[in-house]
Amino acid sequence: MSFDDLDLTVEKFEMIKCVGLDNYLFLTNDSNYELIQHYSENFQNNFDEKRFRESYNSKKEYCNEKGIDYRFYIVPDKSVICKEYLPITPKVLKRNFDSVSDLVNDYKDILDPTDYYKSDSHINFKGALKYSAEIMHDIRSQVSSEKYLETLKENLVHKKISVDGDLYKFKNPDSSKREVIDFYEFPLMEYSNQYRYFDDPFTMPEEFSKVGKRESFYIRNRFSLTDLNCLFLRDSTLIRFLNPLNVFFKSMFAYWDHWYFNTDLIEWYKPDVIIEIRTERFLENMKYEKVE
Repeated sequence: MSFDDLDLTVEKFEMIKCVGLDNYLFLTNDSNYELIQHYSENFQNNFDEKRFRESYNSKKEYCNEKGIDYRFYIVPDKSVICKEYLPITPKVLKRNFDSVSDLVNDYKDILDPTDYYKSDSHINFKGALKYSAEIMHDIRSQVSSEKYLETLKENLVHKKISVDGDLYKFKNPDSSKREVIDFYEFPLMEYSNQYRYFDDPFTMPEEFSKVGKRESFYIRNRFSLTDLNCLFLRDSTLIRFLNPLNVFFKSMFAYWDHWYFNTDLIEWYKPDVIIEIRTERFLENMKYEKVE
């Protein structure tokens, strides 16, 4: 028995979101209106293409002046990739992404419904693995994304784990009813916020160690595919990307920025690459920060 096998019409929940086909759950009542922003013809989106472009270009210019490679990636919403499992047959599909697709990538075409949890609103580890290979190719295009994916698969340890998704909560928790998913470990990953790498000591300054309750992460890999140091400006989805991308980058600093482009952090960390990686629905109410 697992979440896949449950009859959700007879289970007792404290909370459950929109139930689709084959036990796929979808986010509802969120402040970014995921389902409505994509599938309601009359919904007036808050996303401002002009301000997005101004913000993006100001960050790009700032990074170019400092010799930093700046990239912005969108992780497609679950309701976009898994729309065939929605409890309705939508007439339209609207995406804020489409108006800025010349600036940012989303790799929608490589993803399918099995790349997302059934019981959770996020991309899963399988999907993040495929997406990570595309990021690697985008940054170092001499190698194909197919070859990067092959390399990742050669270096991982595959496990099955059970998880509690964020779209439901049973009245009586039962571990046997959790969703069973693929999980990947990479033995070469070395993780710490106080890791000393040869003669190069690393200590995370207190001011960058967290934003509110959101802790920062620092990871290094002495056997990485490149010698690049990367700063990630992130939301909740990045946690599934950390392991595979650690195979590629020599070091990674993941900072939950809440759309704050912290130039003090950049001056301290001195990254070779800055990546903003955003869950698609958050574009709806994003902050359009400009670097002056």
